[in-house]
Amino acid sequence: MRSMMPAILLALFCGIAAAQDSDSAIGNETLTADQAQDQAETATAAEAKEPEVFSPPPGYKTRKRGNKVVYCKKNMESGTRFPSEQCYDEARLKLLVLEQEKDQADLDQARRVCSIQGQCGGT
Repeated sequence: MRSMMPAILLALFCGIAAAQDSDSAIGNETLTADQAQDQAETATAAEAKEPEVFSPPPGYKTRKRGNKVVYCKKNMESGTRFPSEQCYDEARLKLLVLEQEKDQADLDQARRVCSIQGQCGGT
């Protein structure tokens, strides 16, 4: 189930992005020369912005593996004295963070609902 969750989230985000890219043709708008120039300046200003630098969540360290940048975290597994290191690329780490936030939100919601005795079946 966990291995399917990133694939489902990726498909969901791709679908949302594709839906936002499509322009709706409502009305017949013709731009004046001033509006076209302002729009062109805005487009060049948007292109001039540098892409936002990704900062990993706390506990992850940036490492370079060949030409790729990965983010690694050391874990202490039960039953061994040796720490293991798990590394993720930027896209996978973002999905992991989203998954953790969703799980935390679900847990918080369950706590709120079950804090009232009558709603969780308790007497």
